[in-house]
Order: sequence, then structure tokens, then C-alpha cells
Amino acid sequence: MKDVIIGIDIGGTHLRIGAVDRAGQVTCFEKRHSREVCGDGGSAQRLIALIRDYFARYGLASRAIALAIGFPSTVSRNKRTVYSSPNLPLGGVDGLDGQDVVARLKMALGLPTFIDRDTIFLLQYDLVRLDLKDKGTTIGIYYGTGIGNAVYLDGKFLVGKHGVAAELGHIPYYGSKNSCGCGSRGCAETHAGGYVLRNLWQEYFSSEPFSEIFLRHGEDVRIRAFIEAMAIPFATELNLFDPDQVIIGGGVVEMTGFPMEALLGFVREFVRKPYPCEDYALIRASAAPEIGVVGAAYYAMERIAKASFGLEEQTHG
Repeated sequence: MKDVIIGIDIGGTHLRIGAVDRAGQVTCFEKRHSREVCGDGGSAQRLIALIRDYFARYGLASRAIALAIGFPSTVSRNKRTVYSSPNLPLGGVDGLDGQDVVARLKMALGLPTFIDRDTIFLLQYDLVRLDLKDKGTTIGIYYGTGIGNAVYLDGKFLVGKHGVAAELGHIPYYGSKNSCGCGSRGCAETHAGGYVLRNLWQEYFSSEPFSEIFLRHGEDVRIRAFIEAMAIPFATELNLFDPDQVIIGGGVVEMTGFPMEALLGFVREFVRKPYPCEDYALIRASAAPEIGVVGAAYYAMERIAKASFGLEEQTHG
């Protein structure tokens, strides 16, 4: 009996996979290192092998309805091609960057396959679980290895002409000389991505646990500068979209002792007054490890339902 959708959330650091039923319950959940699908063997073959091994381990091949994968990447408007993955090497020989990933996976695994940016799936989870789909404009900002972003506007995800809208981590900072993995200069995540925080820890605080860097050093001038850098893209998006609600999440803000009030204080300095500064709801994203997996499944369920009724996918150009 086909009764589950296989959701995969590939982040800049971790890969999560699970089998999700129609009620949104996840089983057979696993967390792996994202770099398991990179390397000399080619990211396409490595990903296919990982999925096949997962199916065999749990006997899921006969139960899977579809496959949905979120990538830490830009993805084409037609949701078939992965363009660029600055925080994870998915290119090269037999890589995924620049490939029709949907065709490749469907041919190898024999399943309907859906792909999108990982942040779309993270936001999809909270839109469904918190019943926000008809509650105006929602933006999701996720501070992880890089800075993830998704925008849900008037009942649709914002995708743009080429599918690469809402790349908040790649807003340039004036005067910055930092080189980004995307190939551009001065991107926001080169100042406020999680890998920048880890570099600070390695240089100045490596004798102590990384997980406690905010708890022990939240008032350090270098950490305060990092928090201020985090606030700039946050404030930029508030000023652009005047949202009803902002969902904030990611591994950085979930760290012990993260100074949320300090972040919001910097945001208030940068955001237009009186609005949107004084009237938007701030919602913490779920910290459960499986949200990207379940969000991927919700995404696939919606598209399967639309296809059965002959409806087009709803996105903003």
C-alpha cells in the first residue's frame, strides 16, 4: 500500500530524511551529514544511492507515493533544475548543479519527484501547522550555515522570473570585501551566516564549547557585531514587504543563550518607523529536527492534489 511521501531536507550542514503519512506524522527519521551526498563519486549518484539504501533499510519502496527534496540552493522557476549551492559542493562531474534533478531522480527511483529550496519547505511546515496561509504576508528567515529566506505573499510563494527570488543571504553589504561561495562580493551571509560565527569561535573561543558561545560571550564586541550583521537582512526584508508575521529560525538562533532581544534591538534601529517597526508578529520557527522533512511532504501533497484537479502551481512571478 502506498501511504507515505519521502521528504528530504538537505541543509548546508545536515541532511534529514523521513517517511511522512497523510496526517503529517513522520517515521523512519534519520539525520546525516549533508556532505555524504557530495564528493568524488558525484552528488547525483551519491544521493540516489542514499535514497535506495534508505528504502531498503525500512522496506519503503512499495509504500512511497512520491519524493520531495529541499536543496540549500537556487532552484529554477519550473522546479526541476538546481542552479547553485554556495554552501555545499553539489556541482562537478555527475553533480546536481545545473541538472534536471527531477528527471534524473524520477528515472532512477521511479517516483514522482518534487524539488525546491530548503527554506520553502521550512516555511511550508509552519504555514500549515500554524494555519497562516490566509493570514496575509509571511516571511521566513533562517540563520543556519548561511541565511535562508522564503516569502509567502497573498497566498503564494514568491519565486521571481527565474525562480531565484528571496535570496536574502545574498543582499550585498556596502563596502564589504568578503567573497561569497555564490561568486559575488559582500553577501549578507559572509557577515552573518553560521559559518562566520564558527570562524569567530575557532579564532577566539575554541577552548570552550561552540554551542555555548552566546551564553558565555554574548556581550563580546565581536559577537555583538555578528548580531548586528544578522539584523541588517532582517530589517531589509521588513522594510521591503511590511509583513503580517515573521517566522525566525535556524540553528544559530536555537543555540543556548542566543540574545534575541539584542537582535531585535538592532532590527528596531534599522526598520522604518512607525511601520512596519511597530506592528508585525514575530514567531519562532519550530525547532523540531524533522520540520523540513514534513514541510517537503506537505509541499508534495499540495502539488499532487493540484495536479489531480488540473490546477497550476500558484507562485508569484
